[in-house]
Amino acid sequence: MIWQAFSLISIVQDCVVHRIILYFCRPNFRIIVMHPLKPYHISFKGLSMGHHSYDFEIDHEFFECFEASELHEGKVHVHLDFEKQERLLVLDFGFDGEVEVVCDRCAYEYLQPISGKQTVYVKFGEEAEEEGPDDVVFIPADASEVDVSQIIYDYINILLPLHRVHPDDAEGNPGCNSEMLHLLDELKPPAEIDPRWNALKGLLDKDN
Repeated sequence: MIWQAFSLISIVQDCVVHRIILYFCRPNFRIIVMHPLKPYHISFKGLSMGHHSYDFEIDHEFFECFEASELHEGKVHVHLDFEKQERLLVLDFGFDGEVEVVCDRCAYEYLQPISGKQTVYVKFGEEAEEEGPDDVVFIPADASEVDVSQIIYDYINILLPLHRVHPDDAEGNPGCNSEMLHLLDELKPPAEIDPRWNALKGLLDKDN
């Protein structure tokens, strides 16, 4: 008996968008729920030793899966070179794209380009008691898959600059919202004059 795809819809459950695929075969139908982060669970049990390639397209659905995320919109291509060794997994990530962030100067959103590479080593067994390097992840010895979604999310955030400001336009002018910049200039307190300059000015005026 052949099941045929009937429709593709989305529902929101616990603030997470789930993709629902409805299958039907007269007179009944069934529902299969696929979590949006399921593609980021890489099963390596059946993989041969050596290198394997994976590509991910990060967008708003990805960011919505992380509670209290400051990122909500963006388009980032992530390439993963997955190397399976006897007792180690080596994950080489490449990031290229842009994400929407809030400008620290004018408080308006803009698209911040990001690009970079990162290598993560996945080891089997219990995590060491002492805090280890950030590029090492531990998974249970009997694990058959590794979830790379949190790794990708963390490194996208790391690639963002600490000071986030609209880039200048082609003419070298600030790319910030002009009305907000004008308002900030009006609210800027007057510059305080060093009292020593006032004393010196008084002496000069007295001499004249």
